[in-house]
Amino acid sequence: MKRKPHDPGANRHYHDRVAAKYDGIYSGPRWDAWYEIAWAGLKPHLPRDLRAPVADLGCGTGRYGLRIAKSGYSVALSDLSHGMLEAARRKAGEMGLGERVSFQQADVMDLSALPRGHFALAVAQGDVLSFAAHPPTALKEVRKILQPGGVLVASVDQTYAAIPHYCEKPDFQGLDRLLRRGEMEWLAHDPNERFPVHTFTAEELRSTLERAGYEVLDLFGKTVLPFKKLEVCFANPEQAEEILAMEKRLCRQPSALGLASHLQFAARLA
Repeated sequence: MKRKPHDPGANRHYHDRVAAKYDGIYSGPRWDAWYEIAWAGLKPHLPRDLRAPVADLGCGTGRYGLRIAKSGYSVALSDLSHGMLEAARRKAGEMGLGERVSFQQADVMDLSALPRGHFALAVAQGDVLSFAAHPPTALKEVRKILQPGGVLVASVDQTYAAIPHYCEKPDFQGLDRLLRRGEMEWLAHDPNERFPVHTFTAEELRSTLERAGYEVLDLFGKTVLPFKKLEVCFANPEQAEEILAMEKRLCRQPSALGLASHLQFAARLA
């Protein structure tokens, strides 16, 4: 199958279309647990000084950036999608965070609109780096906006999580491309909204970060347990707590990282 050229417009179009309903898509007890796991991995890397500026790259509807701003920080939120930025802007207004947040439409591949060497922390949660046209270039762009010793907390798609999709079809060309190059496609229903996705194994992610000039501080699976298949269990608070306890025991075990749908990391400028 001939590969499609990268089209940032497809990425933008998809996220513009779903922006108004995005929070509703990713809501419910299992998603609440997912986001708390992500926040628990991010929180230790918040700057000690509340005056230290923070950037939320690929902010979406502002789930992380606005929570950081609510904690007292000034946060610059950027996203490729105008629709997502508008959703985040509305939420910021409802939360009374107007003075602490700013908004900038930008692709993580080109962060020239943001000040250089300015931010103590950059956040790129979700699939921001996986959706970038060239993740190593995106990581270098993030370097430019971070202060010396600044930290990036982000997540990417994990390669092996996509194996079942290609085996069930079966699509052996797609499976080969995934395993050789870590490449797949965003599986939107509309072919015009499909775009390349870059996935990583834990080993490849570490290597990519180190080559881009980062020191890995933390790396864990998010999530190792299949939360979607366990969704009914999250309706029971006791079972939900047990699942979270299991996840916390497993998520940083090297042998379990290949089970995770995403990998979350914290990395400091070396």
